[in-house]
Amino acid sequence: MPSTLTSNKLPFYIRLTIVMVCLVFTVLVLRGAATLLIPLFAGLLLAILLLPIANLLERWRVPKSMACLVAVFCFIICFFIVNYFLTSQISGFSKELPNIVIKVKIMFASLQQWVTLKFHVNNAQQLDYLSNSVNELLNGLSGFLYSLIFSLGNIVVWILFVCIYTFFILYYRGRLVRFVMKLVEKDYPDEMPVIISENKKVIKGYIMGLLAEFAIMLVLISTALLLLGIKYALLLAIIAALLNIIPYIGIYTAILISMLVTYANSSGSTAITVAIVLMAIHLLDGIVLLPRIVGSRMKLNAFIMIVAVIVGDIVWGIPGMFLFIPLAAMLKIMFENIASLEAWGILFGEDEKKAKK
Repeated sequence: MPSTLTSNKLPFYIRLTIVMVCLVFTVLVLRGAATLLIPLFAGLLLAILLLPIANLLERWRVPKSMACLVAVFCFIICFFIVNYFLTSQISGFSKELPNIVIKVKIMFASLQQWVTLKFHVNNAQQLDYLSNSVNELLNGLSGFLYSLIFSLGNIVVWILFVCIYTFFILYYRGRLVRFVMKLVEKDYPDEMPVIISENKKVIKGYIMGLLAEFAIMLVLISTALLLLGIKYALLLAIIAALLNIIPYIGIYTAILISMLVTYANSSGSTAITVAIVLMAIHLLDGIVLLPRIVGSRMKLNAFIMIVAVIVGDIVWGIPGMFLFIPLAAMLKIMFENIASLEAWGILFGEDEKKAKK
């Protein structure tokens, strides 16, 4: 006699409680195993991206192990070229950080004097409001840039593990697919092949779209800043293009950094001009580039993308802000193809009007 305590017959509040407990447990596991899971998940995404190269080499009769190794080696070459250029740019910029901090403090001192004359608020009251905020802002900027330099050095070790995982995922991809299929063949024999196929398409399209968007934004921003004669134009363009990948949050951080650096090396009007230019390019990206290059592949609504970024930052820090968006897309595909999880698929999906288009 089948058990009457099936999930469908449980009261809603009990099912909701079970879901919430599972979510909390999953988050705890993700945070606790971040050292293992971040490079492993990054390796999975990279393996999906490099899969066409490995398949092409294997069709050319290259041994499987050598094909996978060459595919990973192509990524390593690209990474070290970018890392060398970015490190050299940041290294030269870091020498001027003390001067930038001094000039920004002078700016806030002038602002303090203006507030005193205009609104008759004494210095002591202003210090209570501004002093802590300014120091935190400057320390945050300095800490961000120094940590970025430090991270670029340490990330080499992290990339090593990502490459190792990528190689083995590529090499054992057939075995891994058979493992997943065998694991769920009794419950979802028809759904799982579709889920695996769709995930490969979405992740490959997402990563290629991000790379294309990054390249276009880098060209647009660097060209605009060079035409304006901004110092460290290439470095600021790289930071802005990279942070722009983080939806709805990154661009404002990039504008703040660019304004402070520009003001420290130029004037307030130039800093405002840089902010306007970056915002205009961001609007162009949001209206034209992002929907066509990235958004059409992900089909996630804006709310879920913001939640994915915030949760990713809470769970895995900065890497999570990038990795949790494709993870959300993978979950959406699974939800849409499993009948019992269709409600979650509706929550993750884009608006019906956009979906019809």
